[in-house]
Amino acid sequence: MVHAREARLNTVIEQTFDGSYFIYEPEAGQQYFAPDSAEWFAWLGGRMSFSFKCHQGHFTARKEIRKRDEETQAKSAYWYAYRRAYRTLHKRYLGTAEKLTLAVLEEAAYTLHEEIVSNLPPSQLLTVQSAQKPPPHTLTLGSLIFQCTDDGLSIKTPGERHSLTRMQAADLLSYLYDQQRRLLGKQE
Repeated sequence: MVHAREARLNTVIEQTFDGSYFIYEPEAGQQYFAPDSAEWFAWLGGRMSFSFKCHQGHFTARKEIRKRDEETQAKSAYWYAYRRAYRTLHKRYLGTAEKLTLAVLEEAAYTLHEEIVSNLPPSQLLTVQSAQKPPPHTLTLGSLIFQCTDDGLSIKTPGERHSLTRMQAADLLSYLYDQQRRLLGKQE
């Protein structure tokens, strides 16, 4: 039983950076063939499960055998996509093997990804405050502390605090830039 589980977890259909796909199986190595081709569907027919990874998301696909007709005892195989996130198992119906095209797999990956993102626990969400206000940039020079924020410049001395608007801070920086040679003792 362990070998079947390892093979299932190691059988991968993965999208590359350029958008093409390859299949990797431990027993066969890396394989390239056209998705949605006769070779593709033949390969799927011999599998019970695989891992799928694309730019839109990822999941594990499993084939499930169901009785379709009680009189004839005919069985049909249906594929499902599974993805676990934050202790919840998400499941999507993919269809029968002959309907398992690359477009169906990509759509399932996207749908599962969107479902998981829309159900993220609060601890995983960015708060509005942290997304809107970046931390202030701080510079300490001796006993002076300068903090630059979206609102302007704050200068804290040992005894008091001064705030400059953005325009006042820009004027100060322009003045200091113009006076830098004189301040540094360099004359032209």
